Amino acid sequence: MLHIPAHPSALTLRIDHLWNGETCSDDRLWAELSVSRVKEGLRVEVVAPMLHEQRVPDAPMGSRVEGLWEYDVVELFLVGPGHEYLELELGAGGHFLALGFSSIRRRSNDYVRFEPIVRYERTSEKIWTSSLTLPWSMIPENLRAINAFAIMAGQFMAYAPVPGEKPDFHQPDFYPTVSY
Repeated sequence: MLHIPAHPSALTLRIDHLWNGETCSDDRLWAELSVSRVKEGLRVEVVAPMLHEQRVPDAPMGSRVEGLWEYDVVELFLVGPGHEYLELELGAGGHFLALGFSSIRRRSNDYVRFEPIVRYERTSEKIWTSSLTLPWSMIPENLRAINAFAIMAGQFMAYAPVPGEKPDFHQPDFYPTVSY
């Protein structure tokens, strides 16, 4: 069982395998997603490589982008009772998207009024970082499972693999269990 500690400690999920658990043949592709508890909610931080062929939307940095999964992105799924879950995406260009689901692929909240402070930076080591805090009101009650994914350079990657013939991240029954 994974545990989300209080900040400054964090649960860090390294994403360096393909969605189905196979080894990724491109060693440039990886991401780390860290989650910690703070007074206001869950702090989420991403560290990933800045690729030459990076795909980012043409939108202001720090803005919400519907369909962000069509670009280079790191995703966090937080699962509550049954199949209720929250999907948070942080993009390689400093964008974000938060979506609530009442069951698998059944969107219940688009969080269009969620206006987080997104901290984004490109470092000299060709790394991008992005972070924000999810308020407790957005976190599914009785959080039971977590997983993290990355889409970059046309590859679909996962912290914990999911089954199927093609990438489908919306499979909360296969995520690792979590406590906080």
